[in-house]
Amino acid sequence: MWKPMLLTLVEDMPTGDNWVYEVKYDGFRCGLEWTEKGVKLWSRNGNDFTAQFPEITAWCENHSEQVKPHLPLFLDGELVVLDSELKGNFSIIQTRGRMSSKDRIQSVSQKRPATFMAFDLLQLKGKSLESQLLHKRRSQLEELFGEGAFRYNERLNIVKQYDDAQKIWQDVQLHQGEGVVAKNARSKVTSGKRSEQWQKIKNWRAVTGFLTKWNMENEYFDVSVYKGEEMPLLGKLKHGFSDEEKETLKAFVYENGEKINAKTWEIPPSVCLEIHCLEAKDRELREPVFHQFRFDIEPSDCTCERVREGLGQLPESVEISKPDKLLFPQFNKRDFVLYLREVAPLLLPRLQNKRLTMIRFPDGVDDHSFYQKHLPDYAPDFIQTVPGDEEDEDIICQDLQTLLWFGNHAAIEYHVPFNTVDSELPDEMVFDLDPPTLKQFSLAVFAAQLIKEMCEHQGYDVYVKTSGKTGLQLHIPLDEETTYDDTREFMEAVAKVLVEKYPEKFTIERLKKNRGNRLYIDYIQHAPGKTIIAPYSPRATKEGTVATPLFWDEVNESLDPRDYTMDVISKRLNERGCPFWR
Repeated sequence: MWKPMLLTLVEDMPTGDNWVYEVKYDGFRCGLEWTEKGVKLWSRNGNDFTAQFPEITAWCENHSEQVKPHLPLFLDGELVVLDSELKGNFSIIQTRGRMSSKDRIQSVSQKRPATFMAFDLLQLKGKSLESQLLHKRRSQLEELFGEGAFRYNERLNIVKQYDDAQKIWQDVQLHQGEGVVAKNARSKVTSGKRSEQWQKIKNWRAVTGFLTKWNMENEYFDVSVYKGEEMPLLGKLKHGFSDEEKETLKAFVYENGEKINAKTWEIPPSVCLEIHCLEAKDRELREPVFHQFRFDIEPSDCTCERVREGLGQLPESVEISKPDKLLFPQFNKRDFVLYLREVAPLLLPRLQNKRLTMIRFPDGVDDHSFYQKHLPDYAPDFIQTVPGDEEDEDIICQDLQTLLWFGNHAAIEYHVPFNTVDSELPDEMVFDLDPPTLKQFSLAVFAAQLIKEMCEHQGYDVYVKTSGKTGLQLHIPLDEETTYDDTREFMEAVAKVLVEKYPEKFTIERLKKNRGNRLYIDYIQHAPGKTIIAPYSPRATKEGTVATPLFWDEVNESLDPRDYTMDVISKRLNERGCPFWR
């Protein structure tokens, strides 16, 4: 039976020539055993996971002929449900592991499929590699995933390896991943043993609360926060205290607390503390560890809002000013900045290396606005620019602190061109489908389905999002060198085919007064210097709508773009993931 090599938890990242780094995904440690008889998925405790993850075995079966020359093989890795490129969703994978109903497993495996992220190769062509050094096993793993059978798929993938400790930590922080695994490149496999050669560093969230109860029997403390006048439970805490700190707390409870039953003491709000955890929701803390007492704050400072900010892991360079100021009727600045923080792993890749145009609303979306493209004089040094017109510097949004700094300055909308700063060629085509009003939104749905079919017939992948207002936008990635003249010719041809076939529904007439109730297929906007709203950018609407990437099964008659507001995106991403990032 496979017994995996175990990690040692440390606080500080080891550095040196022999250390390499990998993302610590939040999932199940898993061994993938692949023989000519089929595939088995094994948990770290020797349990058979195969039936719980049919999407993995189905992919393997479909590629069995290509992989056959490499069998038998054994991969060490992590079973994850990916929220983003570097973050797994633990609650969903945990639920998957408990499922027993075949129908439910099959349904969930299609709606929110798992991925096996391989980080080690223990057997190849029936030969054990465990006595080889890690860097040699890694070379063979990368060679295996370089084969056509393994390349560019979503069910089996390889964990990226870094040489730069600072770079991987920045990436993990951006994605709010679980942490980092540091490995000695000259390490050998020590099955079933915890090794200093493989170390894990947790990406802790820091939250503050105050003690409200103590259970004498199990020695757990209740930690609470304020939500208005109420004191809801944040979670329970036991670990991380030194012996001296434990005894001091017990003495404090006996002197100041009230015993309310045989094993429980109630504590008046007074002892504030900072806790490290991986998650805090539904009155539970995940892997909570006491970090320090906070004698510098009062219980009234420990609020649900502060917890949200702590879980958001905002950069030290960004502080939310006037967090309670309303930018939308239903969302204050804190809500807005924390929304940007949550979607940053998905939004930032769409902004990076492109000249950014923002629309700012300093006093909220109901008040005046202005465009921001050039760097203001009061901007911090970390914001990057490229030369613009005359002496102006154009803003490019390269990192999280830049995005959140502008968010804190009420930059509501984020518009980008179709090409990067270092190329004059577009990296995507975008059809903008603009009905006259929401009453005609069904025309956008119909047009999107028709254009998808036409473009896929030409070999393109087509992704769809709401515009955040009344329309839909189709994004078509371009891998080959394609000019704006090429895209104009193709997009114009597609638009004219639709207009000729359905003249009563669609138009390419630029003057609004001449369109009537027809949908405008905008291909002219796809040109040098023009921009499009970025995926996941909020829009300046009273509802706080978002330009939201959609799955194609959602593009139907019941689709309403007003349903996609900032407060629902988090739940949506948790339940379905993002259709664009892959």
